[in-house]
Amino acid sequence: MARESGGHEATIGVWISVFVIIAGTIIGGIALIYWNWPGFWVGIGLTVGGSIGAWLAGIMDSVSEFGPGPSADTEQSAA
Repeated sequence: MARESGGHEATIGVWISVFVIIAGTIIGGIALIYWNWPGFWVGIGLTVGGSIGAWLAGIMDSVSEFGPGPSADTEQSAA
């Protein structure tokens, strides 16, 4: 389900998923430095869960190869 205008227009669900992925990566990295394996696996779980959440939220629907500006349909039809 593509949007009318291209560019960087992610939904709240996508942004939440991205923040969960970032948090999981940071938690897992810090836990790995301190050799805290349960914390590491929690970080891995958050990263995988955030990735699945991003997929369910339709993260790729927010991506435009043309960047911000007119939609891809407009540029292709003008050519």
